[in-house]
Amino acid sequence: MPMPNFDTKPVVLCISGHDPSGGAGIQADIEAVAAQGCHAASLITCLTVQDSSGVSELHPVEPELVLNQANLLLQDYRIDAIKIGLLGSREMTDVLRQIRQRLPHIPMVLDTVLASGGGQRMGAAADLHPLIAMSTLITPNRREARELSGETTADACADTLLQHGCDAVLITGADESSHGQVTNTLYGNGHTRHWQWPKLPGSYHGSGCTLAACIAANLAKNEPLADAVGQAQEYTWKALQNGFQPGAGQLIPGRFVS
Repeated sequence: MPMPNFDTKPVVLCISGHDPSGGAGIQADIEAVAAQGCHAASLITCLTVQDSSGVSELHPVEPELVLNQANLLLQDYRIDAIKIGLLGSREMTDVLRQIRQRLPHIPMVLDTVLASGGGQRMGAAADLHPLIAMSTLITPNRREARELSGETTADACADTLLQHGCDAVLITGADESSHGQVTNTLYGNGHTRHWQWPKLPGSYHGSGCTLAACIAANLAKNEPLADAVGQAQEYTWKALQNGFQPGAGQLIPGRFVS
């Protein structure tokens, strides 16, 4: 009988809210990370009452509980990357800052969640600014980038956000696509890179979580940033192309795709 393989997998610490519909939040993170061959450790910042059509309630988890979970986990696991999504409360910012201070040299991807796909308000820009300064990459869509920076054009938004201290900014364009194309742009290290993807029909729940978590997993595997971002976009586009609709609202990305 062959011996079992106990080789370790890269570990991504996923920090986000719980979505009971399974479309976004921590479940999206876990699925996207697992699909890249990594292991997802998870901290849940808040519980929500939502379905595929929208969010009706948000209940923050006690920050001390999240910090206690993190402290024990970090004694046990070697973390290779961090992915942060929905904060759930202003108090969670300080908890995440403490976690980051214990892991200052690993990649951290911040998905700057300010509203749900249905438009419900989910966070405040001011709560994200301290975390932006600690991030390897932030992944706002165009509306989030304008709110976080106070600027109007994508280039100006990126310049201001880079001045906040993050290493790179990926501004995604699915929320404001035109001419049947989605343009995503990566800014950082004095370089700008554009990707264009065909606009898929329908509306998707958890696409931003999927993209950011996949980037974090690729960085955990020591992929260069631009490669990690490009590969994650290809994976996310395929997941959306294989989306399904279990409810009456948005489609769910099919994250286990080849």
